[in-house]
Amino acid sequence: MPEFRFAYFRTWSLSNAIISLITIALLNCLVKGWIARSYARRLRRSGLPMPPHSLLLGHLGIHASIFQSLPGDAHGHYLADQIRRKYPELGPVFYLDLWPFTDLMLMVTDPAVISQFCHADHLLPKHPGMKRFLLPITDGYDLNCLEGDTWKRWRRLFNPGFSPSHTLNLVPSIVEDVLIFRDDLIRRAREGKMFKFEDHALKLTLDVIGKVSLDSKFNTQRGFNPMTTALLDQRKWAAFGLESDFLTIMNPLRYPNIWKNRKIMNDYINHELESRYLTALDPPNSKTIIDLALKDYDTESMSSLRNREPLDETFKKYARAQLKVFIFAGHDAVSTAICYAWLLLSRNPRTLEKLRAEHDAVLGPTKEAAEALIQDPALLNQLHYTLAVIKEAMRLFPAVSSPRKGQPNFLLADSQGRQFPTEGCLVWANHHGVHNNPLFWRQADEFLPERFLQDVGDELRPVKDAWRPFERGPRACIGSELAYAEIKTVFALTARDFDLEEAYAEWDRENGTKGIKTVNRERAYQIQLGSAHPADGFPVRIKLRGT
Repeated sequence: MPEFRFAYFRTWSLSNAIISLITIALLNCLVKGWIARSYARRLRRSGLPMPPHSLLLGHLGIHASIFQSLPGDAHGHYLADQIRRKYPELGPVFYLDLWPFTDLMLMVTDPAVISQFCHADHLLPKHPGMKRFLLPITDGYDLNCLEGDTWKRWRRLFNPGFSPSHTLNLVPSIVEDVLIFRDDLIRRAREGKMFKFEDHALKLTLDVIGKVSLDSKFNTQRGFNPMTTALLDQRKWAAFGLESDFLTIMNPLRYPNIWKNRKIMNDYINHELESRYLTALDPPNSKTIIDLALKDYDTESMSSLRNREPLDETFKKYARAQLKVFIFAGHDAVSTAICYAWLLLSRNPRTLEKLRAEHDAVLGPTKEAAEALIQDPALLNQLHYTLAVIKEAMRLFPAVSSPRKGQPNFLLADSQGRQFPTEGCLVWANHHGVHNNPLFWRQADEFLPERFLQDVGDELRPVKDAWRPFERGPRACIGSELAYAEIKTVFALTARDFDLEEAYAEWDRENGTKGIKTVNRERAYQIQLGSAHPADGFPVRIKLRGT
């Protein structure tokens, strides 16, 4: 009997302990929820803009209704523009209360206001959600996640590898990879079948960034590579926390796959670092990312080739993160830009003809263009209209945004003189919302590359700081010049050879597509897969010109 009473008492105590913990957790949640909702309502009472607010749900109901009207895989950065369309009276800066899924959001789609927290004088740190998003890919030690002196050191170290002059030196190598890409498109054209264009663009950009970062040939366009295969799979599992597709986050396979892919990538990069370190740094003037990192390490450690200690684990951790983020960012947004530029050119034949005419004038006949670029890479700088096409494609379909963490006593001011507290907020410089806002872009919904060729004062010319797919200020993308060179080379060597036609209608018929599959009537809407990518991999048909 005493044993029975003891067992009963132990079970009763355990049950009460569990109930107590659950009660405490619920009370804690209720208190935090009340604080969050009260803060939002206090801002609303002070006259600051936000959609209609519910004390119980905040803006969760509005968020749900918006994403119910969009495809299930639509990218989260559509939120700002969708709210603008639904509540035009709000203006380009407003609060959004989506607790408990994220901090109170201060959505900013005004370039002048974004400049107040993304430029040098007043720089808000990256939001922790950015580190959470990149953690499966870089382990959180990369340039995007670092702050302060550590960030400055690594950024300064890699600047030479992305200078305009060095970028031109990379053009012959880029040409080599683009010619493989072109040969694959020729094969596809001769097959006459529908295919996913993005698959080819991704493989091309991975091969280019592999050389730039590791001085290594991934050969992704020609076969299997464990590093790039793991990276492409890892994109599916990276999550900021604002995704509309919660099933991905809750998938029980998420963490096992993250662990597996991370190990494959880390093993690959570790091998590259160690083998490069032990075989001397040749050529001595190399500006690949891996060599810039190792040269700096050599200088600090004062090691010699005759007596080298194993690489320090802390150095490897940080260097590995930088290499992975360059490989990730260097292929991801560039492949997206290539896809959308081709899409928009295919819909605008007059623009495509102007682009082809520029290539004829600058590069000579199609068959001579590759050799012309190898001999004189600076010819890319004469492709002004091509650059305007690229910029306009990146305006309409930006790949990334810039989430920052608000700070106490850090206020933003709009053109009406209203001041917006940022404390406790996710301050979201939403590039899609900026780029598609008619307040800052005339004929915002139209594809008009000419807007980037207008003189100061022309009404079509972009408003200052309104175009920001690479962000602006000290945290701007380090690889923008490389991206331009790569995309211009792609069109210089393919635009005159092919006619491309999007094949979404055919894709939908063959795959039995059901439900909502457009955003603002756009079938090639953006989904989250790392950054923003075209839905369903951008299915197309292409044919060789003159056949």
